[in-house]
Amino acid sequence: MRLIAPQGPRLVAPQGPRPLAAGLLILLLLTGWPGMAPAAEKLIVGVAGVSGPLAHPVVARDAGLFERQGLNVSLIFFQGGTPLIQSMVAGDVKMAVHGGPEVIQARLAGADTIMVAGYMNTLPYSIVVAKGIAKAEQLRGKRAAVSRFGATSDLAMRYGLQKLGLQPGKDVAILQLGDQTSRFGALSAGSVQATVISPPFDLTARKLGFTILTNMADVGLAYQHEVIGTRDAFTREHPESIRRFLRGFIEGIHYWMTQKEGTQRILARHLRIADPEVLEETYEAYKRLTERKPYPTMAGIQFILDEIARREEASKRPSKARQAKAEQFVDLRFVKELDASGFIDSLYRGR
Repeated sequence: MRLIAPQGPRLVAPQGPRPLAAGLLILLLLTGWPGMAPAAEKLIVGVAGVSGPLAHPVVARDAGLFERQGLNVSLIFFQGGTPLIQSMVAGDVKMAVHGGPEVIQARLAGADTIMVAGYMNTLPYSIVVAKGIAKAEQLRGKRAAVSRFGATSDLAMRYGLQKLGLQPGKDVAILQLGDQTSRFGALSAGSVQATVISPPFDLTARKLGFTILTNMADVGLAYQHEVIGTRDAFTREHPESIRRFLRGFIEGIHYWMTQKEGTQRILARHLRIADPEVLEETYEAYKRLTERKPYPTMAGIQFILDEIARREEASKRPSKARQAKAEQFVDLRFVKELDASGFIDSLYRGR
């Protein structure tokens, strides 16, 4: 059917049934023609880097799962969680996929950042060292790279060094060098002698002759590694946007768990992986580490609070972290709603 705009006197004082027709036309223009899908809601989401642990929103987006929830999701990638949190607090991004420490530290500092989901609840990191270093003792007086002070990579490095009997900042200098691609580049160039990396970089490192001193994923440490965060204000003003995003994200987790070939195609493109062995390692590593029901771990949040408190106390500062409780940093109602409704279980039914 072709619409022809009325001309001349037809716009003046229509008679008979024409007011009804005009009213129907206006209604159709406002609500859309029959069969026309409503415009998807635009949602800007920040991601704290390009890596396997942070690839989940990319899988959901590229598989069309956010669109199915009526969302047009734009993913903006940052060099670490700290600048991402700053952008979210400023209102530039509305939701974020990043590490647990960043949202905790921002909230301790007075921001209204909050976790609404936690999908990776342990550390996948390994400490990799320069060629020629075979044991931890050889790192004394050397330099180690993290993304940003206070970020997940920073806490992971400090925890790992302590487990190896070294004192971070004293025995080993800690430098801020950005995401793990930048850190691994610095290690390869000899600018630093250690960094923390996650799959598939550990496999790449071994192939290139670097030594993995320790793999923290094997320890099974409760640690709130990757989360979906936003602000309290956004949970009040746009709760349905959060529900839609979480439904798409959780469907993306299901896609990762059940659609190996499709997920690997997305990972190969997003992470620029050409080696089939590296791609397989990446896929399987994060399949094992990802929670099907993305509840944050209170023990993992408390571990981070304890680490922050120790640093504050060591620098003779009053410790807000020591007085805080893990529950202050989460809003679980959205995941609980989806879980109680049977939505998550229904995705895996029959498998």
